[in-house]
Amino acid sequence: MPFGVMPLPTFITNTRIKSKISVTFNVGDFIGTVSVNNIKHLAYTDVVLWEKSSGKRYSYRHIMRPRRHLIPHELRTFICTSHHRTRYIRISWDRDKNRISLLFSMKGDDARPDCSAAFISHFSEEGISEAVHVVPNPSMRRCRASYQIALPLHGSVNVTLPSNEIQAAEDSDGMGFVDLRRAYLLFRSRDEFVTGMGMVGGKKVVFRIETSSNDTVNADKFNANALFVDGDMTPLPPIRITHMRGLLQRWNIQDTDGMVDLVFTPISDYARTLSLFIFRTRYHTIYGMFEGTLLTKDGEKISFKQLSGIAKHSLLRL
Repeated sequence: MPFGVMPLPTFITNTRIKSKISVTFNVGDFIGTVSVNNIKHLAYTDVVLWEKSSGKRYSYRHIMRPRRHLIPHELRTFICTSHHRTRYIRISWDRDKNRISLLFSMKGDDARPDCSAAFISHFSEEGISEAVHVVPNPSMRRCRASYQIALPLHGSVNVTLPSNEIQAAEDSDGMGFVDLRRAYLLFRSRDEFVTGMGMVGGKKVVFRIETSSNDTVNADKFNANALFVDGDMTPLPPIRITHMRGLLQRWNIQDTDGMVDLVFTPISDYARTLSLFIFRTRYHTIYGMFEGTLLTKDGEKISFKQLSGIAKHSLLRL
C-alpha cells in the first residue's frame, strides 16, 4: 500500500501516479528526444531535436487535456498517440508482429520549420536489449517502475525550412533508447538524466544514468542506471552527477566503484517553464558530448572522446 495504513480508495491514491514515455534517437545528422507526459490533471508532449553538424535546435510542445489511458499499461502490444492538427506523435510496438515504431509530424510557424520523422526497429534485430527496474522511493512505501529498450533504428528525418530548403536524413541507420515509467512522486521532485549513444570501436553503445530526489536510501541495491553494449546490458552502480559551475558548463558523472568516469560538455540547451495553478515544472533538455570511460560487467573498458548524448534536468512541484 503506497500510503501506509491509511484506508484511502485507489481512485485517490492513483492520482499520485505519474507516467511518461520518452524516446531518444541518434540517426544520421540528427539527435533528439520525443516525450509524452501524463500527470493525471495535465498531459503534454515535447519534441526537441538538433542538427549535429550545425548545432541548430528545433523544439515543439503541445499541452493536451488529460486522457485516462494516454500511456497504456500493456508491454506486449503498446500504442501511445497524441493527435492534433499541428502536432502528431505515435509510439508503438507489437511483439507478435516483431515491430517497434516512432512517428511524429510537427507543423512549423514563424519561428520553427515543419519537421517530421519515421523510425522503425524490430525485436529480433541484433543489438536490441530490454530492462525492467523497480526502485523504492525514500519512504519505502512508494516506488517507481521503468521499462527500457536500447535498440537500433532505421528511418528518416525531414526539416523543411521557411525558404523551402529541406534538411534530411533519408534511409539512415542509427540508435535509440525508449524509457517508459510510472512513479509515485514527491510533492517536490528533482530529476537528472543523461543518455548517450553511438558507435564505439565498432560496437553499439547506449547508456542511461539518472539521479533523483526520489532515489531510494539503498541505491547500491536499487537503481535504474544501465549500460548496453551490442544488446548486452550491464547494471551500473549509483552515480553522482555534478555541475558546480551551472547546467551549461561541464558535468562530472562518476561513481565510487570505478565503473563510470564521464564528462558531459553541453552544446545547446532547451529550457521551458510550465505553470498551472499549483503545478509548476522547470526543465532543461541539453544536447552535448560525452568523454570518458565505462566498464562492463565483464571488465571490458569502453572509452570514447566524442559521443553524442542528451541530458535532462527538471524540477517539479505538484
